[in-house]
Amino acid sequence: MLDRQHRSSEHVQGESAFSTSTSGVHASEVSVLIVDDRPEDLLAMRTLLDGQEYLTICARSGAEALRRLLEHDVALILLDVMMPDMDGFEFASLIRQRERSRLTPIIFLTADSVDLKRAYRAYSVGGIDYLVKPVDSDVLRAKVAVFADLYRKEQRIHRQALALQEAERRERALQVAELQHMAERRYRNLAEAIPEIVWTARPDGQFDYLNRRWSEQTGVSAEQAKGSGWLRAVHPDDIERCASAWRHAVATGQPYSAECRLRQVSGGYRWHWCRAVAECDPDGHVLAWLGTFSDFEELKQAIGARDEFMAIASHELRTPLTALKLRLQSMQRPTLTVADLQEKVVGAIRQAGRLERLIDNLLDVARVTTGRLDLVPEELDLCEVVRQVADRVAADAERVGTRVELALCDACVGWWDRLRLEQILANLLSNAIKYGEGGPIRVELGCDVDSAELTVVGGQPIGEADLGKIFGRFERAGGRRAAGGLGVGLYVTRQIVTAHGGTIEIRSDREVTVVRVSLPRTTLRPEEEGESCDGVAKLPTDAEGLPRSPSAE
Repeated sequence: MLDRQHRSSEHVQGESAFSTSTSGVHASEVSVLIVDDRPEDLLAMRTLLDGQEYLTICARSGAEALRRLLEHDVALILLDVMMPDMDGFEFASLIRQRERSRLTPIIFLTADSVDLKRAYRAYSVGGIDYLVKPVDSDVLRAKVAVFADLYRKEQRIHRQALALQEAERRERALQVAELQHMAERRYRNLAEAIPEIVWTARPDGQFDYLNRRWSEQTGVSAEQAKGSGWLRAVHPDDIERCASAWRHAVATGQPYSAECRLRQVSGGYRWHWCRAVAECDPDGHVLAWLGTFSDFEELKQAIGARDEFMAIASHELRTPLTALKLRLQSMQRPTLTVADLQEKVVGAIRQAGRLERLIDNLLDVARVTTGRLDLVPEELDLCEVVRQVADRVAADAERVGTRVELALCDACVGWWDRLRLEQILANLLSNAIKYGEGGPIRVELGCDVDSAELTVVGGQPIGEADLGKIFGRFERAGGRRAAGGLGVGLYVTRQIVTAHGGTIEIRSDREVTVVRVSLPRTTLRPEEEGESCDGVAKLPTDAEGLPRSPSAE
């Protein structure tokens, strides 16, 4: 006790000397802040309260007291009313604005006689008592003891509440862990029963589980395949493509899809479709990846054979088609009955042109499949392209009683492949005319700083079941087979749009079908995409060899 009093008397010499460190304080000690600009009063108060039960913290000004409250939690503040710069009332108002000290009890001290006006003000700023110096030591100790005891009880209740919360948290964690364990056990049992290869990976993309089917089929054990070891079963020519697509999926959280050949225990490789989706928490953070490898060797062979046939057939048919057109055009010479012959010739040329477009679509399908759908971008006005194509199909529209209306912006200049854009518009308008049953067709074009949006409104409604597959190869909406066609127009259209970095969507209600195409205006600038010596933009392809939107990278 004498030692602590001796330290207090030494510290009176300087302003900062009135603070006491809380390091090594016994758990039963309670901090009391004494604020007074008179050193002798500070020493008296500290001597009165200093002991094993209290830790006194002294400040000679309101500013210093505010700093002390930032460093310590106190049970009570003994506050002198009259201080220079900042009086006790101002100090009390300030600390009541802080959540940490909003409810800290304050006992005001004054050397003047009791002034009811000041006493009322003290209570109005949150004071709980108003005492006149010199203060009776027994009274002061008793008041401090009451608030110190309340503070200890509050702290004890707070600690008990924290302990209860921690116990509840641990109980919930145990319950969740048990549920997760049961769910994982059921999932593993199900995965082992599935005839396909099933696997999981950590959020960073490292494989951590593969079912028994994996080792049975590839000969690589599940332990060897963990991490990035699964790539040892992938065909060498497919490793980089699969690994790159997988890294992209892990980095973006997007679903993973890739074709690759997996080693077989029986020898050789078989084509598999690898798919994975991210399992996320409510905040969107990836918790794990769930994936499969599906064998589609037979389907791949069938598709390859079909695509090869289409490429050969298209090239073989194009040669006699050109000769046929030349011969039909020669019949336009006025050596026969002009009116009848001219009508027949025009009709023959029109049919030949349609056949040529079908063959071109087949060639485009082959180009898409083999990853050779190149674009030749140039700066052009899309409004001009729309008008030219609309004029070109006007005769076909008139024959079926269809009216084509244009609602275009003043100008829409961007970098696109002119021939491919004409192909998009021709396919969309031809479909609308073919399936419109004479109804009007409306073409709208809007343009902003970054993109152009083309909308074609027309044609009869499409069933919900057909909407999901209408962009597929050789797909035609149900009930429309009588209209003819190979079912590749919209498929090729979508690939061209994607190659331009754009999107295409189709919707249909009870009355009409709406196709909307969005195209970025500058994606295909040669200086941005890179231009080969022949001026052809070489666009990237995805894991399946199809054109990939530059925005997806």
